[in-house]
Amino acid sequence: MFCKKCGAEIDDNAVVCPKCGVATENYQKQSDNGQKPTKGKEGNGIAIAGFICSFFIPLLGWIFGGIGLARSKQRNGKGKGFAIAALTIASVVFLIALGLQM
Repeated sequence: MFCKKCGAEIDDNAVVCPKCGVATENYQKQSDNGQKPTKGKEGNGIAIAGFICSFFIPLLGWIFGGIGLARSKQRNGKGKGFAIAALTIASVVFLIALGLQM
């Protein structure tokens, strides 16, 4: 088989061209068989860590919550709720701690 972009000769079972990286017809067949691409399949552990940390250490809740929110866009929204909750709870805990010191 030949690559449709660069014309290089590639293996008949190749999913992508090893020279230019363009997907072959086999890639389309693979995803049509019920196999989804692996990108975005993982969970969002950073958002969950941010949620847990936000109760005890607001700074870590903000950091992990922000990273988790950014990652949720790459993971089809997985962990978005935890990330938003982490940011909110960290802010509330910070304000309460600040109020107790006054």
